[in-house]
Amino acid sequence: MNFATRIPCLDGLRGIAALAVLLYHFNIFFLPQARVTEIVPFVKSAYLAVDLFFLLSGFVMAHVYGRLLSSNWRMHAPLFARARFARIYPLFAITTLAMAIVFALSRMPLVLFSGHSLALQPVLLQQWASDLSWNYPSWSISTEAEAYVYFVFCGYLLLTGKHPRLTATGCIIIVAALSIANGGSLNTPVGISALLRTLAEFSLGVLLYRAHSAGLGFPRWLVAILSVVLAGLAKITHLDFFVVVGFGFLIYYCASDTDRVGKVLNSRPLVALGNWSYSIYLWHAPGHYAVMAAFAAIGYPVTQLGLTSSRVLMLTTTLAVVTLSAFHYRYVETPSRRFLVSRRFFTAPSTIQG
Repeated sequence: MNFATRIPCLDGLRGIAALAVLLYHFNIFFLPQARVTEIVPFVKSAYLAVDLFFLLSGFVMAHVYGRLLSSNWRMHAPLFARARFARIYPLFAITTLAMAIVFALSRMPLVLFSGHSLALQPVLLQQWASDLSWNYPSWSISTEAEAYVYFVFCGYLLLTGKHPRLTATGCIIIVAALSIANGGSLNTPVGISALLRTLAEFSLGVLLYRAHSAGLGFPRWLVAILSVVLAGLAKITHLDFFVVVGFGFLIYYCASDTDRVGKVLNSRPLVALGNWSYSIYLWHAPGHYAVMAAFAAIGYPVTQLGLTSSRVLMLTTTLAVVTLSAFHYRYVETPSRRFLVSRRFFTAPSTIQG
């Protein structure tokens, strides 16, 4: 089974999105007194970076696996499942275990988490708990796994079926309805709303790839303008679904970009950050919780830090998480994928995106 080549621009986007989610959670759960939104205002809405992840995931899954699953899904589904398990589960399991160990050793309260959520973690159903997931960003790993099952059975229809524009419109309507029903926000990490959010955006990503691969020839300047206009509409109306549609145009623009934006996203630092993005996404919660536990153990809770000290600690912790993620990607994540994915059926993992 030969996978398609990477699209490096998308790696850069994913790396930026991972850092955005990290800052969003640090601003809420770790050091709110650092007032990071005064420095980076978009952080207060950076939960939408997860929606960018879902769109990117659909696009990349269609790029890498779409042709194979469309040709014979019964033959290729087991190999697809094995590849995705090797991609998402080892890191998910390690970081969840790390969170549980830090909690057990620190005896700090985790008021937002529950035993019910922890019990659902091993089978990737934690999004169905009413509380936040242990290692709270991992709710999206639950819905992402469900999206993979959906893709096996519905990917062919998305990639080759009739009326793709009508299908895309239906997906946008679902996202818009979720946004409006939640007061404009798409920050819904539990239950059926989280699943619908994921599947609709994942489907849009697949349809974006279909449009991209068909070479529909939308003027790139128009795509760029529409992205900016939709961001402005989101700001004015406080409706997140405009941002999601804008993300779609952004991905379409970046996937074939070779000018200044493309060169930046293709730069070695951002491509590396994209490679580390999954580790950053899942290590930042246990990382900051370990720091909080360490400060509490010496009798100086992080809540007592002032503005400057909290900002320095946030920056230091961010750099530590990125460093840990780079180490984990090279020495744990990549070797474990090579071990779990037989090279008899798959090309080297370095060619696999997503």
